[in-house]
Order: sequence, then C-alpha cells, then structure tokens
Amino acid sequence: MSRFPGRLRSVMVCAALLLAAGCAGAPGSGTAPPDLLQALPAPAPPPTEVPRTAAPSEGSTNGASSTSTSGVDWKPVATDDFEGSTLGRSWDPYNSVGGFGNGYRRPSAISVEDGMLRITARGDISGGMRHERDQLYGRWEFRARTEKGRGRGAAILLWPETENKDDGELDMMEVPHEDRNEAHFVIHFSSENKQAGTKVTGDFSQWHTFAMDWLPDRLVWYVDGVKQFETSDRNVIPKVPMHMTIQLDVGPYREWIPAPDETTPEEVSLEFDWVRIYSAPREARR
Repeated sequence: MSRFPGRLRSVMVCAALLLAAGCAGAPGSGTAPPDLLQALPAPAPPPTEVPRTAAPSEGSTNGASSTSTSGVDWKPVATDDFEGSTLGRSWDPYNSVGGFGNGYRRPSAISVEDGMLRITARGDISGGMRHERDQLYGRWEFRARTEKGRGRGAAILLWPETENKDDGELDMMEVPHEDRNEAHFVIHFSSENKQAGTKVTGDFSQWHTFAMDWLPDRLVWYVDGVKQFETSDRNVIPKVPMHMTIQLDVGPYREWIPAPDETTPEEVSLEFDWVRIYSAPREARR
C-alpha cells in the first residue's frame, strides 16, 4: 500500500490535504482510490520450499553474480548482513510523520544487534529507512519476519528517486494483517494509483526470503525461491531509478491496517537478517 516513505515526503508529496488519508487519495476529489484488498487476486498456495539462509557467497560483492529464473546474470552491487551494533552508512533513517499520517517515524525505533536489523513500534512511535542506492532495474533479495500484532504493518518496497508517486512503487513485501498470514506483492502505477499484484498465504511471523527481478520487459516476485508472480505488461513496469525502503507502519488505514487496540503488544518488531542488491547487465536493461 502506497505510503510515500522518506524524509519530507509526507509534506512534499502528500501535502496537508492527503496526510490523513495516507496519501492514497484526496478527500472530496470525487474518485476514491481503488480498494487494494479487492483488487488483488485470491491467495496463491503457500511457498513449497523450506526457507534457507543465504550462503556467504550469495551476498558478496567481490565480483560474484547470481542467476535467477529470469535467466539474467545479476551483478552484486550492495549487501548488508547487519553485523555490529550500528546501522550502516548506506541507510538513511526517517525522522518524520508516520505512514498514513499516523504517529511518528523516529531513528530511535531502529536497532542493530545479534546480526539483525530491528524496527520496533512502541505506542505511536515506529520507524523506517531508505537505502542510498537508486538504480534502474535490478534484483533485490532479503530475509525478514514481522512479529504479530494488531495495528502494525510491515512494508518493504522500492520508491522512485524522483519522489513522485506517479512514477510508480514496487511493494516487495507487505504484511498488514495482525496474524501475519498473508504477504502481498503490489505494483502501484499511473497517476490514478492503479494496482496490480498478488498475495501468498503462510506464517510471515517466521523467517522467509523474498526476491524481485525488475527488468524493462518484466517483473518477477519470489517467496522462498518459488516464483509467485510475473508480469510482462510494460504499462505497469516503472521506468525511473528507485531505491529500497524498509518500514513498519502504524494503523489505522481503511481495511489495510486496523487501529491498535488492547490486544496490541507493547512492542512489535520487523526483523531483517540480510539484504542483497544486484544490477542488471547492460544488455538486459534494453
């Protein structure tokens, strides 16, 4: 679900009129934004492969490459295993109003320990961050889980370098429901915020590996190494450089994320084990 992550995005892109609506549509505009839950097809079967932690060579940037079922020889350009006790310089934590105008994103919600990144929501404080690398086309892989809890929704996505919502958005992992029984892949495209995508069922409070291939002629989404979605419709495929963002959003927002209530745990965390970013060879970008 589009939430226009980052720095001044809530002001620059949404403006005050859209803030309460989470930037999905303007009140009184006469055209309501599409209902994402109705727009998505029925859930696909749960992943059939057991998740595996990536071998060290998969994340190295020493000239190794990764080939997915797209048949592309991807070139590694960035990796983060979240070792140490501080966030790497490649990441820019948010310090802003939260998604959909709810609560606040603060750097204090982000921690790195035990080889993992954690974004923890407490009350009306949560967090998010963006990766410094903008690129046109490539492959993104990561291993993540999100704790159960009403009123908190995880979103890992690509956002355009232009900061213009009309240039699209690629949601690689959205887990909005409190029981974490669905993961959504959503493509936002056009100035009308049209959407395409799919969702899979499973227990996403446990570790899973997600990947997305983005090329001029196709988008492919994988969960635990299994292809769950593919489109070759160039009308929905973004055409501008994008960067990765990691967010733990606070509800409410329509049917997507309910408001927290008395069942919401005092703390709910989104955890990351690792991230890999690859670029596409020149011939694959045409």
